[in-house]
Amino acid sequence: MLAMLFACFGGYALVSCSDDDNGKDTPSPYDSLMPIGFGVNTTGGNNQNVSVVKTAAELIAAVSGTNAATVYVEGSITLDKMISVGSNKSIIGLPGATISNLNRNENAGIFQLNGSNNVIIRNLTLLGPGAYDIDANYSDNISLIGAKNVWVDHCDIQDGIDGNFDIVEGSDNICVSWTRFRYLIEPEAGGGENDKHCNSNLIGNSNNTADLDEGHLNCTFICCWWGEGCVERCPRVRFGKVHVVNSLYDGNDFRYCVGYGVYSNIYVENCAFTTPVARENALKDYSGDKDFNVKVVGCSGIEDVELSKGNRGQFIPTYKYTVFDSSMVASVLMNAENGAGPTLTLKP
Repeated sequence: MLAMLFACFGGYALVSCSDDDNGKDTPSPYDSLMPIGFGVNTTGGNNQNVSVVKTAAELIAAVSGTNAATVYVEGSITLDKMISVGSNKSIIGLPGATISNLNRNENAGIFQLNGSNNVIIRNLTLLGPGAYDIDANYSDNISLIGAKNVWVDHCDIQDGIDGNFDIVEGSDNICVSWTRFRYLIEPEAGGGENDKHCNSNLIGNSNNTADLDEGHLNCTFICCWWGEGCVERCPRVRFGKVHVVNSLYDGNDFRYCVGYGVYSNIYVENCAFTTPVARENALKDYSGDKDFNVKVVGCSGIEDVELSKGNRGQFIPTYKYTVFDSSMVASVLMNAENGAGPTLTLKP
């Protein structure tokens, strides 16, 4: 009940506050039920213009434009092309809600936020067709292109063709929380230079976009789970300040987990690297001859380390957040009742 009251009075109204809920929705005691860190000012549709959609056509119409809207997704929706999401939207999955796009071509992808501001995506399973290196930007399950103030929470993002969820071209003030990333479909070879393109999360898609990306691409990943099938980019970062906290790496296919690229500034805190492959391939240097900063503190499976080049100084979060011991990360996030993924019971 306390968590439900918090959701109501916090301005999100994402859980029903009626007396007939009977306490069936019991979030994790470590779940703030609100955006954290860089995404803290995201309010989405703010419970305005509430609708429930069941078809692709209804979903496309409901999330277009810039008027505030709170859109609940019911059942399974299959897309034949990527959807453009406008500003001031909340897209929320009712229990079991799934959105899929199984195209392995230029029509791949699920949500594109191109210049959009103030968007929430919660409690959804997003299914792609499986990895295939088509070298196509913006064909991920979620693509943020110059988007600002975005909160993605309690989603299960699977099998994106080019990536699961990329954040590029000056996007900023992003929070990703309690979200699971994985690849369950065998990747298709022959599409490009990489036959196993299970590359989950790219933050910044070029070394040559300082005019767009410098001072932006700031993201908080809290209580996220990179697991089965993930190979690279969990995440890979250029330019941005990125905080990865209380997150789980338990896959067996990692070429690397966190990649630090040009002018990246990354703080990895109290995460759990639980498999030998994750521990051996926790970090990879993509900085070339450019400045970078990366610091690892309090993680299980790997040692504390601070690496840098240049004199920009290490980013250390100063915003308000709660962190728990890395020894608890796996059990908290893998909890089937209230862990990472679409485990919330949300109502219009």
